[in-house]
Amino acid sequence: MSSTSRGGGMGMDQAAAGVDTGAPSSIQQRLSRTHTAGNLGETAFNSEEVPSSLCEITPILRAANEVEISNPRVAYLCRFYAFEVAHRLDPTSIGRGVRKFKIALLQRLERENDPTLMGRVKKSDAREMQSFYQHYYKKYIQALQNAADKADRAQLTKAYQTANVLFEVLKAVNMTQSIEVDR
Repeated sequence: MSSTSRGGGMGMDQAAAGVDTGAPSSIQQRLSRTHTAGNLGETAFNSEEVPSSLCEITPILRAANEVEISNPRVAYLCRFYAFEVAHRLDPTSIGRGVRKFKIALLQRLERENDPTLMGRVKKSDAREMQSFYQHYYKKYIQALQNAADKADRAQLTKAYQTANVLFEVLKAVNMTQSIEVDR
């Protein structure tokens, strides 16, 4: 099977050896993707495209996406925690696509820090996280616990997964700002 039938471009070995497969070079593809994604030099960040070596952070990024509209600061804190976990999993960024992913995530965090900080309701990130977790738990977990049909049970499962991530992030934030955590 040739490299062009597996997704196009030159394979790593072929590129290193300077072999041309007839397909556009990966550099040209990267430039065109970057250019269509936004400003030249700024890549689009898709939190659902996580390198396989960092699959552990996928639920954290999904939770961030889920709560983004209702509380951007909590979403930011979730992404920050995901970055910390990613760095613990692959501190030297040697896994395939890890360096690019971590740089894109870090750029997003830098862009979102100040705007989300200004929109924070509570005095600290720890209090913001705790308040949102309690609100989320009451609104989604307690409201869905008495559900009888399967659709509500599926929503409850998803809510439990998100609440679990929010609690992990709350614990991580509290390590740096130490407040009492009530589950």
